[in-house]
Amino acid sequence: MEFRYMIFDMDGTLLDSIPYWERLARNYMEDLQVTVPDDLDERLTAMSVHEAGYWLKETYSLDKAPEDITRELCGRIEKNYAEDILPKPGVRAWLSYLKEKGIPMCVATASSAALGKRALDRNGLLPYFDFMVDCGMVGVGKTSPAVYHLAAERLGGKAAECAVAEDAAFALKTAKEAGFFTIGVYESSEADQAGVRRYSDKYIRNFEELIHG
Repeated sequence: MEFRYMIFDMDGTLLDSIPYWERLARNYMEDLQVTVPDDLDERLTAMSVHEAGYWLKETYSLDKAPEDITRELCGRIEKNYAEDILPKPGVRAWLSYLKEKGIPMCVATASSAALGKRALDRNGLLPYFDFMVDCGMVGVGKTSPAVYHLAAERLGGKAAECAVAEDAAFALKTAKEAGFFTIGVYESSEADQAGVRRYSDKYIRNFEELIHG
């Protein structure tokens, strides 16, 4: 692998946070003693927390304003980042390896950068990164390469000089088609593992594979 800079996705790549997102609405509704279908999590997958708040309000006629539902959902996930979420296997070893090699690193996330900083800081990972950017800064998600280009620009490199680590097939496709070197990271919740492999220049199940392989 030849690259001068490293761009990391956060959720499902650096942090084992996907299970918390997947259970967020279900746990919330169960605490309200509202029965929900088995596929609730799947129905909400493509929604933002804001959209989910409105959908839950309308679908289950909750006696709460949608803004309050959104605020309470956000409060729960913020608590998870602050107290519970851990790095994925091999992350710390890979970051240390890159640091020793003098590779500048950053995080480019679809979630809030401020939210992720809590978990990265608590786990002692924040000092490895020069900065964090998120899709809110560019106004578009990872179906566009805008957030990757922003990250590369701030790192001081071109797309071809940067490796992008992602767990989602669609994000890897975006980065690869934009000219970045792509590292696909296994995440059990990603249904399109064939796509992850297809759009990865390097596919791994654990970051330590990059050190020893």
